[in-house]
Amino acid sequence: MSRSALWSLLFTVLLAVGLIWVPEAEAWSVPVFTQPWTEIGINESESVEKDQPAENELQEPEEPAQETSGEASAEIDDFLLDFESLYGTWHIWTPNSFVNLYDQEDGHYVTHDLVAGAEQGMVVVNPDGTYSMTYGAWGEEVVKGKWRLSYPREINGEVLQAIVLLDGMTGTDWAIAPSASGKIRLLWAMGWADGSATWIFDAELHRK
Repeated sequence: MSRSALWSLLFTVLLAVGLIWVPEAEAWSVPVFTQPWTEIGINESESVEKDQPAENELQEPEEPAQETSGEASAEIDDFLLDFESLYGTWHIWTPNSFVNLYDQEDGHYVTHDLVAGAEQGMVVVNPDGTYSMTYGAWGEEVVKGKWRLSYPREINGEVLQAIVLLDGMTGTDWAIAPSASGKIRLLWAMGWADGSATWIFDAELHRK
């Protein structure tokens, strides 16, 4: 056997032995396909945008709450606005009052005394815009003049319609005004420098 043939046989034997002892190799890796990070960011942002309203989407304004206050919906009593019911003759009645009594020597307060109410005079309101008035507590004269209707909320901010007697007793404006209690009041105006007035209760009026 020649030397070349011998080397060829030896190589074949070594190759066969190597194939027998080398274990079967598994695939070194399995390709895993993942989404690029840019695609993940886009998908996440799309899901966020679906949850949030678009900036340019117009938001409908909320309707204001309706007032349910009883005062806002309450109607004004016709009695407070019916000025024609104030026409005619009214008798002035001063209510009961207390008068303080003092010691004549030192002037110290001693007690008080009840002064019973009494009729003091009358007011006649004519539909033609004139009036006459007598009031013993303010004088014995008979005052005559003209009257006008009160301005809105003129009588101390009250919602009512009064008759204002111009230049009444002592040259002061007086008013005949209804009250929420159902009574008719006689008021006089305490004027201020700015032309406004505070109306002071003086007596109750009644008919005979």
